[in-house]
Amino acid sequence: MGLVRRSIQFSRAMKGAGRLRQIVAVLSKHGFGNVIQRLGLGGMLPSGLAKWVDAEDTKSVGERMRLAFQELGPTFVKLGQVLSMRPDLVPEAVVEELVKLQDQVSPLPFSTIQEVLNRELGFKVQSRFQEISQVPLGSASIGQVHEAVLATGEKVVIKVLRPDIRKSIETDISLLTLLAEMFEKYFPELSVLNPRVFVEEFFKALQYELDFKIEANNIEKIAKNSTEFPDLIFPKVYHELSTHEVLVLERFEGIRLNDREAVLGAPIDRNKIATLGARAFLVSVLKHGLFHGDLHGGNLFILPGDRLGVIDFGIVGRLSQKSRDQLVTMVWALIQEDYETLCYTYAELGSADTSIDFDSFQREVRNVLSPYLGLSLNDVNSGRVLIEATKIAAKYNIRVPGDWMLVFRAILTMEGMGRLLDPRFDLIAMGESLIVDLVKIQLSPTRLKGEAWKISKELISLLEVLPRNLRWAIRRFAKNDYALEIRSPEVLKLSQQVDRGSKRMARALSGTGLLITGAMLFQSDKAYQWEDYPVMGLAFLAAGVFFIFRSTSGKP
Repeated sequence: MGLVRRSIQFSRAMKGAGRLRQIVAVLSKHGFGNVIQRLGLGGMLPSGLAKWVDAEDTKSVGERMRLAFQELGPTFVKLGQVLSMRPDLVPEAVVEELVKLQDQVSPLPFSTIQEVLNRELGFKVQSRFQEISQVPLGSASIGQVHEAVLATGEKVVIKVLRPDIRKSIETDISLLTLLAEMFEKYFPELSVLNPRVFVEEFFKALQYELDFKIEANNIEKIAKNSTEFPDLIFPKVYHELSTHEVLVLERFEGIRLNDREAVLGAPIDRNKIATLGARAFLVSVLKHGLFHGDLHGGNLFILPGDRLGVIDFGIVGRLSQKSRDQLVTMVWALIQEDYETLCYTYAELGSADTSIDFDSFQREVRNVLSPYLGLSLNDVNSGRVLIEATKIAAKYNIRVPGDWMLVFRAILTMEGMGRLLDPRFDLIAMGESLIVDLVKIQLSPTRLKGEAWKISKELISLLEVLPRNLRWAIRRFAKNDYALEIRSPEVLKLSQQVDRGSKRMARALSGTGLLITGAMLFQSDKAYQWEDYPVMGLAFLAAGVFFIFRSTSGKP
């Protein structure tokens, strides 16, 4: 399957050769010519660029990356945004630049949007919409949003997928996969980051964003999980008017949380809104394991009645029950200032190798986080603390899954927005009661009984096959006269070296014998002659030289 997949990727990449040349040219133009040359792609540079690919640029690496990604379009803008959420993989200075990437592109003409709507909805466009604004509310790399009014008078927004965006992204992903393989080959120092795995995860996440049916499902699932928060509002999905490429949602009219002046000037209960958002987020993450993965002020609305509206569910995070338990343990460790438990949880989370220097890891985490010890929780940005610990974990080859970074970034963002609304805002203290309840659930008799039942099932499965496997092992042992066979890579390597040495010796002896035979034939006057040389003597001499050459060439 891997070979088939690679063949498909290679075929797509070859079709996108022109796009690859464009990527190479743009990266070189922004000062990454040395990287292009090291990847062996210098031959794809246009002649005009080849003269200055190594020229120094006064801009920082992060700024040059941001400008290059912006110029390369939707896939690379999304890639930059994902990288900006991985401070464990990317230097802080680069992250600070990549967060500036704006997912704003030139709007499509309304005639193109109209074509998509007619193709997807047919007669429903005329019969169900009273009005559709021709001026887009927003134009992003994936889709374009227009305000509209239904025939019933309801105000909605229409999100339309850009035509041919899937084909464009698939081509770019194929090229990114090839580039990732080349980075692993020519930049071995980056192998710890697993570039190919990162590109695969990025592509999977991007595919979800390209299907508006999935986004609609995300909205309704998270809304269902949030029924205990009646003042947390999710947009209504108009399923009869939505497809994989068109999404029609209820339009919110309120104050966006990123409009600082409007928020601070509005007559609202800021503490209530901050508390509502924080508690709903913590319940979504810790209790249900399904949460909004792109929380920022532009996706949150303060609605009349001190309610909080949430939009844009293209990116969501998912945590398994085990991951949720680990996160509860991690947050509880922060509350208790138990950095040893925090480090152990990181090691377990990142499937750390047994060779990890855990003492050094723990000591470095403690040194970096010690300034926070003794501070009250509302003086500590717990999101920042978790991200700093994650950076240290990365140095010890403990790679935190992407969904966890979504959680940490969301905590960081939520704390920032919460403190805008209320300077005394304390996300972790606010969720402490929830954390305590979840810890109690983890240790409850019902939960422990369930875990014991799982372990019992595994043990029963093991006991079912153990006698059979043991009997089979004894039979093989007896068949071998009760002799143990020890296999060692070093012994195997030595055996192979001896085998190769004996073959070379045999060739050398054979070659020597052939040379002697050839020399003797040269002395015979009865042998068949060619140009005064005995043919058989020439043949034996040539064969002898060949065998001796093979014996010294180092080939097996």
